Amino acid sequence: MKVRRLHSAVLAVALGVGVLASAAPAVAATQTSTAVVAANWPAPDWYLQGPYQTMADCDLAFDDAALNGQYTGLAYCHWFRGGGPYPPGFYYEVYIP
Repeated sequence: MKVRRLHSAVLAVALGVGVLASAAPAVAATQTSTAVVAANWPAPDWYLQGPYQTMADCDLAFDDAALNGQYTGLAYCHWFRGGGPYPPGFYYEVYIP
């Protein structure tokens, strides 16, 4: 019994290594594109709305903006650690072309 489990474990590790090796180029491409997006964040025409002290406050403001309907796009609430003119807090984003 122990020998069979050992063989199964070795097979699982070998298959896992093969899957990881084939996925490495895709992961590297994703990390590169994410780095490009992060360097330009927030994207043009997207504007932060906030800061809000709690996620609940941000959710309420987001729902109000969604019901208002004046924006062509909304991105849900998230924590922003601060940077540039934006202090840390919860923000949602609106799209204004």
